[in-house]
Amino acid sequence: MASRLKRTFMALLVMTVMFGMISCSAPQADNIPINDQNPTATPETEPDDKDNINKIINNGSDSEGESFTRITVTYYSVNTKSLKLVQSVSVVRSGDTLDPMTVLSLVEDSFEDSSVNVTFDRAYFDQNGYCVVEINDSIKDISKESPALETLILDACGQSILDNIDAPGVIIRLGENAYVTDQYDFDIDHVYMDM
Repeated sequence: MASRLKRTFMALLVMTVMFGMISCSAPQADNIPINDQNPTATPETEPDDKDNINKIINNGSDSEGESFTRITVTYYSVNTKSLKLVQSVSVVRSGDTLDPMTVLSLVEDSFEDSSVNVTFDRAYFDQNGYCVVEINDSIKDISKESPALETLILDACGQSILDNIDAPGVIIRLGENAYVTDQYDFDIDHVYMDM
């Protein structure tokens, strides 16, 4: 009887230790890396389902006590060889809301990785809630050399904003002026892409 009780006790002890080891080795949400520059996925794809975008990953605070949120951002770049949009995903630190320039900085960085020299001067919301994006005039050179690439750049910009920012549409301007290149001639408030 004592032998049987001893074996039962040992079996329970082993199971308790194993359960403890398994639960201690489970991944923690705090260990999710923040990836501001390199996308975690870059499949060639059309825009993805918007229901899975802008998920809050984890709340926390930095060393100075300021609160931040980690948000998954889906953004688009251009494959210059195949002339297709490429979808990427990164996790960024943000305040209570994700601002358009944070999204556009990811797009801009991905353009640099593809050797596309385009910069965004600023992004803001107009009185009707549309996101206004001001592109640097370096886009004019791209428009002359490759109209298809220019269109993809504008598409990447517009789709990245609409997938992550709550706006009815995107207005694209050349600096503070209307968007006018060799290929396009938009009015200053022309909505390039909408929901």
